[in-house]
Amino acid sequence: MVPAPWRSEDGHLRPLRAVEGELANRSQAELVDLVQWTDLILFDYLTANFDRLVSNLFSLQWDPRVMHRATSNLHRGPGGALVFLDNEAGLVHGYRVAGMWDKYNEPLLQSVCVFRERTARRVLELHRGQDAAARLLRLYQHHEPRFPELAELADPHAQLLQRRLDFLAKHILHCKAKYGRRPGT
Repeated sequence: MVPAPWRSEDGHLRPLRAVEGELANRSQAELVDLVQWTDLILFDYLTANFDRLVSNLFSLQWDPRVMHRATSNLHRGPGGALVFLDNEAGLVHGYRVAGMWDKYNEPLLQSVCVFRERTARRVLELHRGQDAAARLLRLYQHHEPRFPELAELADPHAQLLQRRLDFLAKHILHCKAKYGRRPGT
């Protein structure tokens, strides 16, 4: 279920930012959980995944309580860490239908201005390098035993991956400029 700080009274998402007082009374465990959710939102935006939170936002038109239910394709590991599952709705397939879902994906991303420092640093590094698809390909070659049988990311998708990464970097920098550097930002 989406953490309470993001849910408004009507069940929709409300922006969560690192502003004075908003996160001050949260426990360490709650803050860790929140930044895991921001990682999820950033990852889903980057891969254009639409079968998790984005599909919940779409479903709000019929079901105002959808944000109070378990989130699809998301589990918790034994230590409580979120485990993101993908049923082929992200990256290549997600990019093919991104135009249909980005009207939900972009506002979801813009509802977040609290980031895990390691995640923000990595996004900015990938943005500066302008080589996200090449890095992904190297990881894929190294860790996927069936790589020779499978296709690599097509050039239009590789370019879209970099554009989405650049958009994430711009959003992170915007948040840092607007709200300053506070813990968890």
